[in-house]
Amino acid sequence: MSGAAHASAAPSLSERLREETRDRHEDLEHRLDWRRRMATREGYLALLTRWWGFHRVFEPAIAASFEPAFAQPRGKLHLLERDLVHFGLTKDTIEALPRFAAGTGFHSRPALLGALYVTEGSTLGGQVIAHHLHRSLGAEIASGGCAYYEGYGKRDTGAMWASFRTFLDRSGEEGPPHHVIEGARWTFDALKLWLTAGLPPDSGRAEPSQR
Repeated sequence: MSGAAHASAAPSLSERLREETRDRHEDLEHRLDWRRRMATREGYLALLTRWWGFHRVFEPAIAASFEPAFAQPRGKLHLLERDLVHFGLTKDTIEALPRFAAGTGFHSRPALLGALYVTEGSTLGGQVIAHHLHRSLGAEIASGGCAYYEGYGKRDTGAMWASFRTFLDRSGEEGPPHHVIEGARWTFDALKLWLTAGLPPDSGRAEPSQR
């Protein structure tokens, strides 16, 4: 096999991310137990507040490191705030919610790109979760309250994910691929701790994964 043919057969960065973060992804899914947590208004609202605490720290880091044309369309903080207001939280109450402690996790563009792989990928499963929520909570979210999980909507979610994967696979100048992969692995681990804080040990079952 020629060198050119061998190079063309090498996995893309997005493919490597899928394979090399699979264990962390599955661990988060198992622990999160989304169906049980979202079976009640209280459980769903509690999870939304944790997602807000993460994105309140994550999105400014993304905005500071990437061009607005790339970063702004992928922002989800405003969707979370819309949902929280729907459930009766005021702006001041929202701003006082606990925030994710990123530590050194968001220290570089490659690490942030890995984190974006996690958050953008979650929009695929988010469509499944949104459908489930409309069935399980019904009237509670009939007039709003599901904007975060609906995300880009049924029509645009696939296109946004494809666009992100293209960006990811062309990001060779961001640094060695393993830095991106480590950023994604770190984010999966950090989210497992952050989103499941206060849950009893090993209470989880899987969240939808459609990457």
